[in-house]
Amino acid sequence: MAANNSTVVIVPGAWQLRSGWEGFMSILRAAGYPTRYVDPPTLGGTNLPLAGLADDVAAVRDTLNGLLSEGKQVTILCHSAGGLVASNAVEGLDTASRLADGLKGGVCQILFMSAFMIPTGKSLIDMLGGEPLPWMKLMDDRVVGNPDMLPQVAFNDLEEVAQRIWSKEMTHSAMGLFTTPSSFEPWSNSIPIAYIFCTEDNALPYPVQQQMSLQAGPDLAFVNLRASHCPFLSVPYRLFEAMETMMVLAN
Repeated sequence: MAANNSTVVIVPGAWQLRSGWEGFMSILRAAGYPTRYVDPPTLGGTNLPLAGLADDVAAVRDTLNGLLSEGKQVTILCHSAGGLVASNAVEGLDTASRLADGLKGGVCQILFMSAFMIPTGKSLIDMLGGEPLPWMKLMDDRVVGNPDMLPQVAFNDLEEVAQRIWSKEMTHSAMGLFTTPSSFEPWSNSIPIAYIFCTEDNALPYPVQQQMSLQAGPDLAFVNLRASHCPFLSVPYRLFEAMETMMVLAN
C-alpha cells in the first residue's frame, strides 16, 4: 500500500528511453502509486532546430498542470539531467504556493536520484567543467554516450548481457539541454526536496552528488543506495524502498 497519496511523476535524464523505466513504473503502480512519465522533447529529436531545455520544462509543466487541475498531490522523481528539468518546471506549482493562491494540489516534494542540482545561472555543461566528459560524444547539435564506455559508466552493476542490452536502448540528447542555464532553485524556495545518492555511480560520482546536495543545507533528507547510475534497472526494489522512505519523511 502506498505510503502517501502522491502521484509520482518521473522526469528522466539524457539519452535513456522510456523502455528503461517500464519495469520500475510497474513496481510503483503495483504498490498503489499512480505514475506518469514525461518524455523529454530533447531526447532523440530529429526536427530542426532541436528542442531545448525550455521544451523539456514545458513538457513537465503540462503533465503537472493536468494533475494539479484535479487537485492531485505530486512527488517528482528526477534522474541525472532530469534534475535540471524538474527544478525549472516546478516554479509556482508547489503545494505551498498553490495553497496561498487558494488552489488545491501541488508538487509536495522533489526526489533527486543521482540528479543534477544546478545553481541559477549555471548550465549542465558548466557543471561538467565547460565541456562534455570523456565518455560523451559531441555530434554538432546533439550529444550521445560513447557506446564503448557506456556499459561501465552507466550500467556497471549489471551483468554483461544486460549492460549490452541497455546500452543499445540509448539515443542522443539535444545540446541545448546541456548549454542553457538554470533559472530556478527549488531548494532555495522552500520546496521540499530529498536526495537518493547512488554510491557506485560512475556517470555522476557519489562525491559530486554530495557536493551538489550541499546547496540544500544540512537538514536535507537523504538515503544512500549502493547502486550505479541507473538503480531503476539494477536494484529496482531497493530503489522503491529508498524512495518510499523519503516520501514518508515528507508527510
